[in-house]
Amino acid sequence: MIPAVQSALNSILGNNPVLNNANGAGRAFELYIMTGIAVEMQSRGFDVWLQRSDGTRIYPSDPNQAFIQRGGAPTGVAAASAGANNASVIGMSRPGGAVWELWNGIQFRGRSGGLHEIDISLVPESVASDLRIAGGCPLGRPRVAIECKDHVSAGSPDEMRAFVARLYDLSLLQGHRSYLPNPSATTMAIYPASPSGAFYEAKQRYWDENRNSFNAIARQSGFTAGSRTMTSYYSIEPHSSISLNSSGFTTLIQAVCQWIDNNIP
Repeated sequence: MIPAVQSALNSILGNNPVLNNANGAGRAFELYIMTGIAVEMQSRGFDVWLQRSDGTRIYPSDPNQAFIQRGGAPTGVAAASAGANNASVIGMSRPGGAVWELWNGIQFRGRSGGLHEIDISLVPESVASDLRIAGGCPLGRPRVAIECKDHVSAGSPDEMRAFVARLYDLSLLQGHRSYLPNPSATTMAIYPASPSGAFYEAKQRYWDENRNSFNAIARQSGFTAGSRTMTSYYSIEPHSSISLNSSGFTTLIQAVCQWIDNNIP
């Protein structure tokens, strides 16, 4: 999959950036899906670019054109002061619209205080910029959350329950003001680690928040019948048979990108 990822990065940048990817087939799987989303959004007329960890864009004429995938233990967003050699991101915006960032392997903080890694997530650039001031983990839930499973065994009900629980802990609703250090009149769905500079308003119910975001598990293999039972109620899309240039990959990318096209400003 790495050659396909490299080709996607070349297409986004309009040049040939160096790809520093983390070890492991699962990490390549994540990059393949992440860059697939970016290329499709570019084809839909969005502005799409590669971005260093300090928030600066990578241009075709830049001497340093490395795209870096984070390796090792999960972390939050690196501070800009730590330099440009932490995890890269992909930026995107509708022409004249809000700016968003597509992340890989970033931890989000839930109401419990626990940290939850989301393999692929889409967040407002305003939240990301605030986080890069000092570094840290966003509080709340991204608009897109994709769990990637490069496994040959079928997805189990326990796997689905774990993802449901993770999204539950990350969901900030209007009634959750007490979880914020300085409760505001209107609770937001995501914060840059503190209750300021957030982007979009929280919903009243989990049912609504589940449908106010795109949530999916993307698997190389398939799902057991028991694991699929929960997907409709919790609005989690099960995408199976994801492999290089497979119809399952195409279906996933189209589903994510159509949701983004329909739902983000």
